[in-house]
Amino acid sequence: DKEREWIRPDAPSKCTWKLGKPMSASPHRHTTLPEPLKILPSILNKVGNTPLVRINKIGKQYGLKCELCEYFCKQKIKIRNSFRNLGSPGIGLALAAAVKGYRCIIVMPEKMSMEKVDVLRALGAEIVRTPTTARFDSPESHVGVAWRLKNEIPNAHILDQYRNASNPLTHYDTTAEEILQQCEGM
Repeated sequence: DKEREWIRPDAPSKCTWKLGKPMSASPHRHTTLPEPLKILPSILNKVGNTPLVRINKIGKQYGLKCELCEYFCKQKIKIRNSFRNLGSPGIGLALAAAVKGYRCIIVMPEKMSMEKVDVLRALGAEIVRTPTTARFDSPESHVGVAWRLKNEIPNAHILDQYRNASNPLTHYDTTAEEILQQCEGM
């Protein structure tokens, strides 16, 4: 079955669209952002939707004289569409699987933090650790083990963030715009 064949993540891309070409020439689906978010006065005002939050106490406590504005966290828990991944999709996938009642197996190198493992387990994900020293194209790597599990488990699916064109397109389509909208263009 062709779908079950492993594809090297370093293989040349089959994508024909390049940055700078008109969107009409893109074979990919590009999304637009929903209603813009605003910077909230406190994290208690909003949980989710990756808000920018004015950090009041930290700036005063350490005498900072600049505006503190951060894109919240690098491990965004955002599922705009089931094929778009951003940063660390494992947490978002585990959350979606927990809500939908799906089995979720996350394969990750040993170098990944125990905090991330704890969050994933709290969301009900099964964790399979692989040697950090394994090359990505080795059967023992997180990529190789994920593909092996996909082939062994009936009806399993691998989202393959390394070969998923929607992964970088999510940043291209929304990340900078999201920050600018929340900062009201500043």
